[in-house]
Amino acid sequence: MTNYNYAFIGLLLVLVGCGKTEKETPNGLKYTVIKNGDGVVPVVDQVLVFDYQLKDSKDSVWAETFKEGIPGAAKIADSTQQKTEDGLTQMFRMLSKGDSVRTEMPVNEFFNKVVGSPPPPYVDTTRSIIYTLKVQDIMSVEEYMKTREAQVKKREDKIFSRDKKDIEQYLTKNNINALQDTSGLQYVIHYSRGGKKPKVEECVEVKYTGTILETGKVFDKSEKIAFPLNGVISGWRFGIPMLGIGDSATFFIPSKLGYGPPGYAGVIPPDAVLIFKVTLLDIKSEYDQETRTCK
Repeated sequence: MTNYNYAFIGLLLVLVGCGKTEKETPNGLKYTVIKNGDGVVPVVDQVLVFDYQLKDSKDSVWAETFKEGIPGAAKIADSTQQKTEDGLTQMFRMLSKGDSVRTEMPVNEFFNKVVGSPPPPYVDTTRSIIYTLKVQDIMSVEEYMKTREAQVKKREDKIFSRDKKDIEQYLTKNNINALQDTSGLQYVIHYSRGGKKPKVEECVEVKYTGTILETGKVFDKSEKIAFPLNGVISGWRFGIPMLGIGDSATFFIPSKLGYGPPGYAGVIPPDAVLIFKVTLLDIKSEYDQETRTCK
């Protein structure tokens, strides 16, 4: 299971429950059953739908769906794939509607096996990750897609309105006069020298600092980084083409144009409004994956 396929599985559902039992998946993942459901496990091509919370061993919540989130989901694959599945995916096969379970693993294991990439430099790898989840339903793919589409639309509209209000309050408080494009991105151009501007299929080199609007915390920065413009968050795809080489701007990015409901585990909270101060350093035609540079 990689690339957030299951929307950051996990939740600490605080259910006291009696008679907790320990279970284990075929590949050795141990988990605690907090509360038993109806006992009917999903079959191939059904979708397990669950609410969750993901937190670390220092009680810092990384992601959850219980308050305003969209439930996570996992489609059950053909049984021939079971031997090669990670522990969480195997666990999904063993759960039924109404089950509440909890499991724990080291941070490095979480990123490598669940997220599918190494931990970011800002994440404390000495900690462990605690998942607890509650299965809300088991349904067909068709039923799930209809339900999810309605959930996403309703939630997105609500969060976008909230984000817009938060950005406007921040701009007013700090006496910032920003412009807004049709996507909802708000921005301030600091320097505009009339240089060449990038196209979405090109590679760019930028200097940037990323800040979480709500807390003012700088979560990432770089003096120089290269990337294909069509491979980054929407806020950057909309904002950076406004800049010519040498230009600088600040982007105020609603969460739907950033990392959305999942956030980025351990770094960016769910539904976070982001502020990026960006300088465009160069534009090239291609991105070299091996050297991570533009060429």
